[in-house]
Amino acid sequence: MNNYTHLSPEIHRQLARLRSRFVPRRCFCEFSNAMSTLEDRRRAEIAEGLNPEARGVAVIGNSGSGKSTAVTHFFQGHDTLRMLSHEDETADVASFLVPSPATLKGVGISCLSGLGYPLMRDRTAGIIWELVQSHLRELQVMFLHLDEAQDLMGSQSEREMLAVVNTLKSVMQNKHWPVSIVLSGLPTLKTLLNLDPQLGRRFTPVSFSQLDDINDGQNVCALIQQYAQAAVIECAEEVRTEDFVARLIHAAANEFGILIEIIIGAIEICMRRDESTLGKEHFVAEFLRRTGCVDDLNPFVRRDYSALNPRLILPVHEDLLNGKVPPRRGAPKK
Repeated sequence: MNNYTHLSPEIHRQLARLRSRFVPRRCFCEFSNAMSTLEDRRRAEIAEGLNPEARGVAVIGNSGSGKSTAVTHFFQGHDTLRMLSHEDETADVASFLVPSPATLKGVGISCLSGLGYPLMRDRTAGIIWELVQSHLRELQVMFLHLDEAQDLMGSQSEREMLAVVNTLKSVMQNKHWPVSIVLSGLPTLKTLLNLDPQLGRRFTPVSFSQLDDINDGQNVCALIQQYAQAAVIECAEEVRTEDFVARLIHAAANEFGILIEIIIGAIEICMRRDESTLGKEHFVAEFLRRTGCVDDLNPFVRRDYSALNPRLILPVHEDLLNGKVPPRRGAPKK
């Protein structure tokens, strides 16, 4: 067992800076372009006194794909878009997390509270959303972002989901102040958008797709080296090989956000051991920390690692028999 050293405040700040780094992917650029197009269009319409129906953007990806981080980074870093705050009387963007379990009424109440107008007495869902639209207009909000939007479906009936669809359309079609809606959520969100073709055609979809070692291997290898360099440590040759990169991608369940977490976690372990070279053993230890697995179930150790489900906590050998893991992209079909 390796002895860990206490890290100095400066190294903790260095690790914090690593975690705050944002690495843009092609899907982020697609989202950024879609949002910039909508912003330019809406500002031109406002200048002309026009209020045609608004469009929206749907950001879709698995848990750990980095979609929520990307949306937040765009809104917070965009010079011309002001996020909703208590200090300003107007805002361009209002961003809220969809409560779970979600109901149309509950989401409306959450939005009202976030807009600074908590509901003082019980109202119907229809009235609540009329109030939401009124306050969006009053605050001059151009974009309403709802994160974890797949929860808008939940276990609701088709009738309830249609009510959600009609409400989203009414926000974008408001004749006095149409608001563009940005939805981010899991792939099941597509079901809601496809429930009504009129809603689906109003949204530009942006997919935060999974990684694969064939198309993304070189970029991931470069990413490991970039993070190591930023941490002022060396990068061992063994973590630059195609085999290691493939193992890392699998350990991250092919998700970009999880992959970044594993890289930073391995770097932290390297620092805590007071070592200056990032090697395979640090990734082995980080995956153990994340899952509690034994070496034989660690994708950085096991020979036939593709049979492992990297999302399991405290896995056992029986999971290899019972768990079904989709094959890696690019892997030959058996």
